[in-house]
Amino acid sequence: MKKIVLLILTLSLVLTAGCAKKEDTAKEDTKPVVKEKSVENEFVKKISTDTRPLAVMIDNDGPSSRPQIGLEDAYLVYEVIVEGGATRLMALFKDTSIEKVGPIRSSRHYFLDYALENDALYVHAGWSPKATTDISLLEVNNINGILGSDASIFYRDNTYDSTYHNLYSSVAKAYEFAEKKKKYYTTSDIEYTWYSNEDFDLTDGVGANEFTVPYSTLYTVNYKYNSDTKLYERYIGSTPHVSQTTDILTAKNIIICHVKNYPLNDGENKDRQEVETVGEGTGYYVTNGKAIEINWEKPERTERTIYTDVNGNEITINPGNTYIQIVPMHSEITFSE
Repeated sequence: MKKIVLLILTLSLVLTAGCAKKEDTAKEDTKPVVKEKSVENEFVKKISTDTRPLAVMIDNDGPSSRPQIGLEDAYLVYEVIVEGGATRLMALFKDTSIEKVGPIRSSRHYFLDYALENDALYVHAGWSPKATTDISLLEVNNINGILGSDASIFYRDNTYDSTYHNLYSSVAKAYEFAEKKKKYYTTSDIEYTWYSNEDFDLTDGVGANEFTVPYSTLYTVNYKYNSDTKLYERYIGSTPHVSQTTDILTAKNIIICHVKNYPLNDGENKDRQEVETVGEGTGYYVTNGKAIEINWEKPERTERTIYTDVNGNEITINPGNTYIQIVPMHSEITFSE
């Protein structure tokens, strides 16, 4: 009887061991194969974080306002006409702690539309009457360099100008200040889905090794393509537009949008402008030595501007910094190879 029991126990152990071995083998055979994800472009990764963008108003009112500092580190820059036929720039930053940016100037209400569509903290020094009203009305998270405790993060530097083109701040200090204002959030779920992960050339369009963007009879921007760097170098008229670093400003992408503008009756008779950012219109996308015609559409002040090609497809742009030139309807853009 004992022999029979021992035999049964032995057989049970063998069968159990055999089953376990089969189960282990089966697990190894059915182990899922993990596909390696493609590595994103470094520029795309940098602007895909949840850090809230910072939008800073940059002075561009004639030679006294230049050279500026900080534009070379912005991932996105809007240039729009202001009174007197000059322009102002709004530079967007993300995940950078540059210590000097400026000169910083006052707000114009239509820049708010582009700050809002980028969900950006808005940095400025003063405001026009309509900008004052709209910042309050639209509940824009703003830091004003001439108001109360906000002014503590701004300073004057007379190196290049000793009048009023000399107010600066720091991107790092602006973020730190925003964090102290509990009603201002510093993270964002804004997504920039229009960037390609890889550099590409436009297959259609016209040659655009050089082109001119006129804002007024007094102010014109020119871009020249550098085939070695694959970047556009920026000029004010025929003069290189350089930073305080002495480097010429460059752009990977330029988007041009034609919009309506006209004098705004704000009671001060200073030729301040109304710029119709909401609506639709035409323009161009320029990169890597070529330009294509595009259309733009912005349904509401707070909503994102959509850029499409002539077939109605939303455009993809190259990874790299972008200048968006918001130009008057009458501005004739001339391209040359």
